Amino acid sequence: MDENRTNRDLIMKLACMISYVLRRWKVVLLIVLIGAMGFDTVRTLMYHPRYQASVSATLGAEENTYSQLETTRAYIRSLDYIFNGQNVQSYLQERLGREDADLTCSVNSVNDTNLVNISVQADTRRDAWFGLQYMLEWYRTNGDKYHFTYDLNVTQTNPISEAPVSANSHSRNLMMGGIGGGVLIVALLFLMAYFSDTIKTPGEIATRIDCRMLARLPKEHKRRGIRFWKKNRDALLITSLKTSFRYKEAMKKLRSRIEESSRKHGYQSIMVTSVMENEGKSSIAANLAISLAKGGHHVLMIDADIRKPSLHRILNMETAHSLNAALQGKDWKGEVVHSERFHMDVLCSSQDLENAEKLLGSEQMKTLLTEAKDAYEFVIVDTSPAAGLSDPLIVCEHCDASLLVIRQNLAGARRINDTIERLVTVRNNLIGCIYNGAVFDPLSEQKAYGYRYRYNRYSGEGRRRQNG
Repeated sequence: MDENRTNRDLIMKLACMISYVLRRWKVVLLIVLIGAMGFDTVRTLMYHPRYQASVSATLGAEENTYSQLETTRAYIRSLDYIFNGQNVQSYLQERLGREDADLTCSVNSVNDTNLVNISVQADTRRDAWFGLQYMLEWYRTNGDKYHFTYDLNVTQTNPISEAPVSANSHSRNLMMGGIGGGVLIVALLFLMAYFSDTIKTPGEIATRIDCRMLARLPKEHKRRGIRFWKKNRDALLITSLKTSFRYKEAMKKLRSRIEESSRKHGYQSIMVTSVMENEGKSSIAANLAISLAKGGHHVLMIDADIRKPSLHRILNMETAHSLNAALQGKDWKGEVVHSERFHMDVLCSSQDLENAEKLLGSEQMKTLLTEAKDAYEFVIVDTSPAAGLSDPLIVCEHCDASLLVIRQNLAGARRINDTIERLVTVRNNLIGCIYNGAVFDPLSEQKAYGYRYRYNRYSGEGRRRQNG
């Protein structure tokens, strides 16, 4: 079992790292473009055209060399080394009258015969042609000095290339630069994801976080519809047909645990917060309230994130009533709006950055939460992130329990634990955390597959009975 758990954690960690890279596809694309254009620019600036002159020649008499192919091949290799040596290069530069002449020689055999191809490459067509002639001249005049075994007999002189043999291919440069830049940035992002202090698997909650995990929610990919380039801003709700079965089941499990805790400890008002922004706390709070309402409970959902209210957008409710008005002296019951769609009462809020802390810390807020518990079975309160703001600490003091949302691979473990310590210091009512946005969970995937399989088989049998 431990081995299976370890394997699942490794798979999830790898999936998490891949997701980390994919979420930054714009950065990857940018680096690929920069790498492609940069490499092409450098190669173009450093490019020097090379021209080639070549001849075909034989090594001595065929009857002397054909029977000794191994010796001939070794001799050709030595010629290639000698022609590119310092002595020959100095001789060619002297004969050309250019000390900066850059010549490269190549000697190759043809089909294991005594026939060889000799070529010289240079920066100009003139240097290539004369360099080849001077090199053959040097070979003939230094035969005795270096004890050359075979004579070079030129059989064919090939025309000098009109175009450079080493053409600067922009397409090749762009491809090589793009691939190099892409590999570099992807490797860097993988290393950043691997060495980051974030929570990558549910198993790390137990080992690194001072809080028990109540539920694990899979990552939901919002469908973009026909206009795929436009971001889908529809909230993720369990009432939507687009929401996956796995997510709905996970929310149902969370609701069951909240109900169990409520029966055991008498929890009614529950605050939902997170460490940072974009961890999904507002959506989870709304879905928890909806799930409790679907379960037959009398629920009030309060948007206490006055700095950045989102409940009206999530539930698609536009109303003039707000929590702000209730905290400024109006009767809070008159500001509550009933949602027929979700079968629960909702108390939205409007943005007020300056007075958020003052309003939430008022006596009216305390009275509201106290009276709401008398009127409802559950009061779900969505607040702002708790890492850098005091708003959740104020609300936490007047709630029976609190939940902390932790998104996969977002907040660091140290920062999460610091936030937990802040919440617990105010009031020790943190009942657990919710692991949100799990990219890939093998265990939940297997369960979901089993449910789907049984459901499809059942449906198929039903159809067969109807057809029969």
